[in-house]
Amino acid sequence: MANLLPSSDNTAWQASILVIVAGYADAVGFLAFGAFAGAMTGNTVLLGIALAGADFDAAAQSAIIIASFLAGVAVSAVLGRKLPLVAIFAIEAIAIVGAALVAPLVAAPVLAFAMGLQNATMTRFAGASLNTVFLTGNLQKMMQNFVGRFIGSTRPPKSEAAESAMIVGLWTTYLGGVVVGALAHHWLTYPLMPVVLLLPLALIRRVPWNS
Repeated sequence: MANLLPSSDNTAWQASILVIVAGYADAVGFLAFGAFAGAMTGNTVLLGIALAGADFDAAAQSAIIIASFLAGVAVSAVLGRKLPLVAIFAIEAIAIVGAALVAPLVAAPVLAFAMGLQNATMTRFAGASLNTVFLTGNLQKMMQNFVGRFIGSTRPPKSEAAESAMIVGLWTTYLGGVVVGALAHHWLTYPLMPVVLLLPLALIRRVPWNS
């Protein structure tokens, strides 16, 4: 499957690998650079706090990180339908490795670029539209599915239950990625390097959950 273009509907297995990568990158990014790799809401909060404190250097850094994430999304929009998935992941891997080797002021935007690229490249998994880098929207969808079972919903209950179960699984794997990333930050000299090894696994279209 590695030579195919990104699919319009990928598997829960692929989503689980990507959220681990994102959780790991967010943990290392925050601990090493004081910024989030994929959570632009958090970086916007940091931007606002810096502006309120007239810390314009920190504000500029947060703004650059957000712009870099959006640049990753833009690159995905341009290349996502033209390049094979393996090439997109190769660009992401190069960006992550680059972030591991350069100065923190440069590393944080480069890592955000990688996460923007990842999040926009694959957006549908097992029939659901989900994010693999930031999870707030996914959790909102899960709760809406749950409440919909009691107040009435136009979707089949089985479909909603399967989607909610996948979201719970993705949240758990993201949390696992955060824990491992935090441990790697304390144990390894270049903590971003190991997570690159996971990206080839996201090329495998296998389904570990009912999806």
